[in-house]
Amino acid sequence: MKKIFIDMDGVLTEYRKDCQTEDLMQKGYFLSLKPEWNMLGALKRLMESCDSLGFSVCVLTKVYPGLFRHSVSEKLQWRDKYLPDLFDSEFVMVNGEEQEKSAAVEELLGGKINEDCILIDDYNANLREWHMNGGTAVKYVNGINDKNRSFIGRRLSFDMSEEELYNAILSMIFTQSPAPAAA
Repeated sequence: MKKIFIDMDGVLTEYRKDCQTEDLMQKGYFLSLKPEWNMLGALKRLMESCDSLGFSVCVLTKVYPGLFRHSVSEKLQWRDKYLPDLFDSEFVMVNGEEQEKSAAVEELLGGKINEDCILIDDYNANLREWHMNGGTAVKYVNGINDKNRSFIGRRLSFDMSEEELYNAILSMIFTQSPAPAAA
């Protein structure tokens, strides 16, 4: 079964280009992130169709409870506000101070990730790490993060409509050819 993991920061929420570390430490920062409505809509549609089409969907986000102490509670509040129908099991927070996304998912699955585990993320380091551990990496271009086109592989873009994103993700789920290598 294909498993889709969608990053939160910079994919489901806006990415703030001029943000400093001090901003992330402030109470209210994570809760104030505006949703990326097209991707949020595509996620909701995927959640509605996943059971009947035979795949699973999960939001996968890193938190840093030591450094950004409000990140856990505020991401949960953001989820409750914008994704109230999401089950706890469909919203996985990875302690980024202790592990990478692939390791957290391997613990969750009870085994290694593979090409059927698709990560949609805006951050190249997460995508490379995911790919090196056997998963399929898909770059979400958010308008700020891809000036040099430094990622080689499948892409989705912030300027795609909800419908285009939904259809592109479904196409990735049901395509049999292997994904290009992440660079």
